[in-house]
Amino acid sequence: MPATARDCAAGVLCRVEADRAFAAAVLDTSLHRSGLDARDRALATELVYGVLRAAPSLDAALGRFARDGAASLAKLDPLTRAALRVAAYQILALERIPARAAVDAAVETVKRSRTPKLAGFANAVLRKLADARPTPLPPDARLMLALGAFPAEARTRIAAVLGDDGCERHLRAALADDRVVTLRVNTCATPRDVVVARLRSELPNASVAEGRVSPLAVRVSGGGDPAGWSVVKEAVAAVQEEGAQGVALMAGLRPGMRVLDVCAGRGGKSAAAAVVMEGKGTIHAVDLHPDKLARLREAVGAMGFGDGLKVETHAADVTRGFGRLPSGTYDAVLVDAPCSGLGTLGHRPDALWRLRDAGGWRDLVVMQAQILANASARVAPGGTLVYAVCTLDAEEGDGVVRRFLDGAAEFRAVAAGEGVPERLRGERVVLDAASDETDGFMMWRMVRGG
Repeated sequence: MPATARDCAAGVLCRVEADRAFAAAVLDTSLHRSGLDARDRALATELVYGVLRAAPSLDAALGRFARDGAASLAKLDPLTRAALRVAAYQILALERIPARAAVDAAVETVKRSRTPKLAGFANAVLRKLADARPTPLPPDARLMLALGAFPAEARTRIAAVLGDDGCERHLRAALADDRVVTLRVNTCATPRDVVVARLRSELPNASVAEGRVSPLAVRVSGGGDPAGWSVVKEAVAAVQEEGAQGVALMAGLRPGMRVLDVCAGRGGKSAAAAVVMEGKGTIHAVDLHPDKLARLREAVGAMGFGDGLKVETHAADVTRGFGRLPSGTYDAVLVDAPCSGLGTLGHRPDALWRLRDAGGWRDLVVMQAQILANASARVAPGGTLVYAVCTLDAEEGDGVVRRFLDGAAEFRAVAAGEGVPERLRGERVVLDAASDETDGFMMWRMVRGG
């Protein structure tokens, strides 16, 4: 088990690089087993996400002091490379941590886990980097490292949607690392303003505000681990990013509807739909992973809607069909398709690590088109189809939908009216971090002719 926050961070980063593991899942498991106190858990989290955002910038800085430049780092094993990056991030981004402490900790990690020769290399490179550290560090050092590391292709894709200035504003807002936690409030049980008041009383040092896009959202900054908040323990509220709440809100759901949640994951869309439907109706949720569906049933069940809400889950690969899901159509079908995650890189910076070649992008678009086509067959005449991706890539959003509409004459894009939050009423909605304080999303609302 990791002895320190730095060891924890290096171990997580090693897994992310070597196994292409998901950082959030690996970090959660490591922290749970670590025995670290709250302060060290927070440091480990910052180190993991800070390094993931800034890795190319950190490698370039380290390479200045290695004999063969960046090639020296490329030859290292993943754990040694992770330890050097963790130290470099502390040196270049965290004023509060003495540079010597960061160097000594990394050298000790490499010495303990690898060879004295590697430890000597780490010591030499990191001490030179520490000697070159600006004093004081610029106040936006973390942001500058992240912006400098952001891949050019990803930036180009986002700029094609938002424009160059919009892309820059979005990236600055998304990579600011302000640790905002967004909750989805079960307003059927407790009004949002009551939840805000409770949180402000319970977390006097935190910033608590209502969301800007979703009427169910509450944003909390500086409140620590949400698992300890009373409204979360009581299932009055649950963690869900505000833009993700919009997928269900955009559909214009009403009590008594039949809803199909495609690519349902752990149930955020289903839970939001249940609230909008006031706990009355039917929700069928489909996902590839049975373990996620088990968490969905638990999460929606904890909301206490009773017999008025019927929830069923079905495991299926939606690119091939719906497996054992009963035949029939739905008043609304929600598709939150797997995507590149370009809109989530502020808190999921490891997403780009799994898209290292153009083939990855092409495969996603093919999969998205298959899912949308299969989901559309389950929309009742007059019913609504919402397609959403948490990306700001036109190829995965606009391109997939427009090709679908070209071949599906019975569907048309239709803006929503009353009953849908104003920001989500368009037939096509783009959310971004600068304008909406959300993840980046592209959403389309379509209706099947009756």
